[in-house]
Order: sequence, then C-alpha cells, then structure tokens
Amino acid sequence: MLSITLVMMGIGIISAQETDSWAQVQHNKGGTITALWYDIDPFIFEDHNGTLQGVEYELMESFVEWIKKKYGYEVTVQWKDAGSFDGIYDQVRETQENGVFGWSFFSITPERQKEVRFTPPYMPDINVLVTNDFMPLFGNESAFLDTIPHLHGYTMRHTAMEQDMDTLTHGHRIPISRQYDDYEILRKIAAEKNAFGYVPLTVYVVSLQKGIKVKRQHLFAKERDGLSGIFPINSDWQPVVNEYFQSFECKRLVSDLLSKYLGSEIGEIIMEGPGASAEGQRDAELELLTKEREIVSQRLVSTLLAAERDKILRNVSILFIIIVIVIAVLMYNRYRMKTHLTKLLTQRNAVIGKQNRDIERINRKLHMRVLQAQVNPHFVFNSLNDLQYYINKGDTQISLSYVSRFSRFIRELLTQANVPEITLMQEEKFLALYLNLEKMRYAGKFDYSIETDEDTPADLSGLPPLIIYHYVENALYHGILNLDGKGEINISFSYQAPHLVCTITDNGCGRKAAKERNQKRDSNDTTPYKRLLQDRIHILNDELSNRITVDVRDLVTPDGKPAGTSVVLHIVVSSRVQDPVILDY
Repeated sequence: MLSITLVMMGIGIISAQETDSWAQVQHNKGGTITALWYDIDPFIFEDHNGTLQGVEYELMESFVEWIKKKYGYEVTVQWKDAGSFDGIYDQVRETQENGVFGWSFFSITPERQKEVRFTPPYMPDINVLVTNDFMPLFGNESAFLDTIPHLHGYTMRHTAMEQDMDTLTHGHRIPISRQYDDYEILRKIAAEKNAFGYVPLTVYVVSLQKGIKVKRQHLFAKERDGLSGIFPINSDWQPVVNEYFQSFECKRLVSDLLSKYLGSEIGEIIMEGPGASAEGQRDAELELLTKEREIVSQRLVSTLLAAERDKILRNVSILFIIIVIVIAVLMYNRYRMKTHLTKLLTQRNAVIGKQNRDIERINRKLHMRVLQAQVNPHFVFNSLNDLQYYINKGDTQISLSYVSRFSRFIRELLTQANVPEITLMQEEKFLALYLNLEKMRYAGKFDYSIETDEDTPADLSGLPPLIIYHYVENALYHGILNLDGKGEINISFSYQAPHLVCTITDNGCGRKAAKERNQKRDSNDTTPYKRLLQDRIHILNDELSNRITVDVRDLVTPDGKPAGTSVVLHIVVSSRVQDPVILDY
C-alpha cells in the first residue's frame, strides 16, 4: 500500500512524497521509495543534459537492483531535488514515513545518530584544512595557530566541517563566513589571500582537477566514521540496508565508482586516506602529495599550452587584421573615387531637378490662371438670353438694372481670374453679386443670406478665388432649382485659426434626387466644371500642404426625408489637413 508524506519545514510544507516501508515492499512484492538529493560533484549531480549521476546516485540505483536480484521485488526510486543540504536532513528527520532516503555526502556524527539512521559508510570521511595558494605550508600546528587571528575562515552551515572549524578557531575571534556549497567555499578561499577552511578530502582533490588554486595544509585533518546516506530513525529498512552496504558487491562497486568519477589512483588514495594523524599512514600521505603535484603540474602544462594557443591565435589575428586593413584601404580608395563621381552626378541631377521643378511650378501657375479664367458658359448664355428677353419685352428699367449688375459681376469675375488670392470682404461681395443676379433671373425661386461671425478678422486675406463660388452655384442649380417650392441658400463664415470655415447650406431636393432628375432630362450638366475645380484644389494643396478640405453632408428631416445639403469648406494657410471631397450631384 502506498502512503503520502507531508514534511514540515521551518518555512512551510514541502510537497508530498510517496513511499513504502520494507514490510509493504515484502508484502506487495514491490513498492516505491523516495531519494532526496542536493548537488555535490562528483557524488550526486546533474550533467549538462539534466541527467542525474554520481557515486551516490549509482549506489542507490544499484541498491534497488540488488533487491530485485536477491528478493525479486520491483522497487522504484523517486529522485527529488531538496534544494539544499539542510532541506534533505530536515525532511528525513521530520518524516514519519519509512521509505525516504537522503543523499548529499553526509558525515556520521554522534549528534545526527540521535535523529536519523545512517547506511553503513561506503567510504572514509576525512576533512582537510585548506588555505589560499599563496599562503606557506606550515610546519607545525602552533605556527598555524599563531597566524589564525589574521585569517578569514570559510565553512558550510550545519556540517561536520563547521564543527571542525569551530573547534580549530575556539578562543579566536576571527571572521567566519558560512556558505551553502563546498566548491563556493573553495572559490572564496582561492580568491582571498588570508582565507582558510575545512573541506572533504574528495572535494579538495576534485577542486584541484577543476583548476581551483588552493593549498592543503598537512595539519589538523579530521577523520570520522565515514560517509553515508541517511533515512528516518523509525524506518524498518535498516536490516536490508545493512545487508547490502556491508556486502562485498557494494564495496567493489564503490571502488569502481570512485575510479570512474575521480580516476583509479585518486580513488585508491581516498579509500585508504591519510587519516587524522601521520602515524602509520606515511605512504598514503606521500601518494596523496605526489598526486596533488601531478594535478598541479597538469594544470600548469594546460595553462602553458593554453597560453601558447593564445599566442598563435593572437599572431594569426594580427596577420588577419593587417590583411583586412590592406583590403580596406584599397576598397576605401575605390569608394572615394566612386563617391566623387557620384557627387558630381548628384550635383548635375540636382540642377536639372531644380530646373524641372521651376518649369513645373510655372506650368502649374499657368494652369491655375487658365482654370480661374474659365466661366460657366451656361450661366453667361442664360444671362444674355434673359437680357434679350427683358429688352424684347420693352422693360427698359429692369434691362438696365440687369445689365448693370451683370457687368459688375463680370468685372469682378475677370478681376479674380487674374489674382492668386483675395480677401474675405471681396469673397462676400462677389457671392452677393452672383446671387443677386441669379435672383433676378429666377424671381421668387429662392432667398439667400451671407453671414460672418463677429470674431472673424475684418482684414482676413489669403483666400483662393472662385472656389466657394462653384459650391454656391452647385447648390443653386442642383439643389434649389430642382425643388418644387421656394428654396433658401445660407452662407456663413467663421474663423478658427488658422482655418476659415465656410458653411453653405441649402434646402434643396438633395444630391440623390438631383442626380435622378438630371438623368431623366438627359441634358448636359449645367455646372460641368467639377473636374476643373478638383484640379485647382489639388494644385493649391500641392503648393501648400492640403490647403483646402471639403465636407459634404446630406440633410434629412426627422422622418428621414431629404432636406437639402450642407457643404463645409476649411481653408488653411499654414497647417496640413485631409484631401478635399468634391460635391457630386
């Protein structure tokens, strides 16, 4: 039967683990155990692919293989990263489950034996005193003790190394930094000239292989019962654990694993160990010293080879840079010549372009004059017909009045056709002349009004001529004259700097109805110059960024019937607005 462990730590609840006791495994012919681990190379760690490996990892896996081989039970190991050395120990100590194991290079100490169980030690447990590489080798303990007040100690929290450090420095008030990783301690010692600390012998040897520059002092080595895995104090796994770890098969496996991860010579030296004293173990100490020198020598050779490779690479790089510089100089000279020729060509093109722009500007002005000079021939023809009608009728007074107004209108029209800009006052006068003349022709057909806001400057100028006139003409001929009743045209001016806003509103039949009536009549358009007006507006907008915009809206009654048309013109002098919309009935 599977059970779930909820392990309580000082800061919260660790995720549940599924474990089985040895009794449950025997009963079910199999089960699950949990192995907690924390990284310590080469005993248990993840490679660059994230695969778990190391001495303790393979030792635990071989344990479950041995159970299968001897008892025929299928046991599954759940490997869980505890996140810290303390995390493993606290969880194993607090859990009430049986099948929880912890692996992270644990030393056997009397204090821990009261709280957890240990597997039989699989290898010696020796802590050695390590100093910065620049510190001398001390010949005796008293010489080192005299130096301690000037040193900085490094150790790992809640470990046997911390106990050894406290024992060594007892009575000396020196700074001691407590880290969470053996190799971090060694890097700190390598970086600080007056640093020292305790580390496991195996970790020290691996650090030399990694290139960490530290030195082992042949003093104050501490040896304990051995290194082991741990499991809960109430666990029933002790008999089968003892049986495996005390077997010849396990001891042979450990020796093979140390040779695999440390090298055969290092593995043998560590398994024998220099011990806590030199007595009876001088040969082992000499072997360890010899191997240390070999590692350091290999490191020096590797450094020299790397320096030589760097030198060759540097020479090759210099040669490559020289070649690149020569090529760059040649390319630069070619580029200068090409740039010079391009510059001359660009200057000539600029002159030609300026001449073309001047010609185009002159053409536009001429075209503008031509467009301004064109008058609606229908209006002139119909006006002359009306004049002839009044003369034939014998109505001399009306004829003279009509001729007077018509001549003033034509004179003002010709004046505006020859100037680029007019004032608002001139625009109002011209529109009044035009609408009065049309009102005489179509007596009783419509009324009109021209209003200007009080805030509008009296001397406002800069209006392009004969623009608003065409929209007023369009409102009359397509909106009002197609209306059955009496029409009305309202023209209003307001100033919204820098815009002059002109609103032309009529109560005519609307654009849709006007278009349908024109199609039925199949006649020529009485205001055929919409395209000419559009060309003029485009030219004005090209000269001065979108100078004119037009907004046309159909007016409707509350019940949705056509009620006329509203045209709003925005004429700007210095800002840019949208392209115009041309009124199209």
